[in-house]
Amino acid sequence: MQFQKITRMIGAKISVKIRYLAIGIAAGALIGSGGLLFFQNYNPQDENSDLASTVFGRIVERNELVSVSQDYCIVDKAVDTNRLFDLFDIPFSENSFWYRYEGTLKAGVNLEHAEFTQNGTALTISLETPYIISNTPNMDESGVLEERGNVLNPIHVEDVDEFQRQCIERSHNEAIEDGLLEEAKTNAEENIRSMFNAALGETYTVEFDWKEGPVDENQIR
Repeated sequence: MQFQKITRMIGAKISVKIRYLAIGIAAGALIGSGGLLFFQNYNPQDENSDLASTVFGRIVERNELVSVSQDYCIVDKAVDTNRLFDLFDIPFSENSFWYRYEGTLKAGVNLEHAEFTQNGTALTISLETPYIISNTPNMDESGVLEERGNVLNPIHVEDVDEFQRQCIERSHNEAIEDGLLEEAKTNAEENIRSMFNAALGETYTVEFDWKEGPVDENQIR
């Protein structure tokens, strides 16, 4: 009887030790797996900052961001009449021609002076306002549709060239009035924001600070 009692006591102690050992192993496994997940999912702030800076650097490497393109077609009539001492028109000296001018406008952002700041998961991109990057004619579709010459006042090549310049200026002004630059701004924000979200995830917010850029007529080409 005494031997059986001692045996039961030893068995109970072993059972308790085994139970504590099992609990310890389970707790250790839990802590270990939790620590592993922590280090796998933990992204130090400096690494995220470096990644955000890298994405920004890749964006500004383009120098220019074309964010909208628009085709246009202008059909109009040009009329010219000789004048005497620039006082009055000379009768029967009028000439005219109908001209179609087609082209493509592209607007976007100059990234040369773009700036980037980060505060945690909040990113702010400073950009100069969009402008007309290019105005390219489609000479395959452009040309004189109908002309009415005059022996007293023939149509000259420079008359057509001047009308083309007027079409370029008109297309430029009409595009701005119709909101092309505002569309370029909206598209630029969407494009840049999508680049950051693709690299950093949508937990990051990207805001924009627009500032006026220098007026450069050479940018309109």
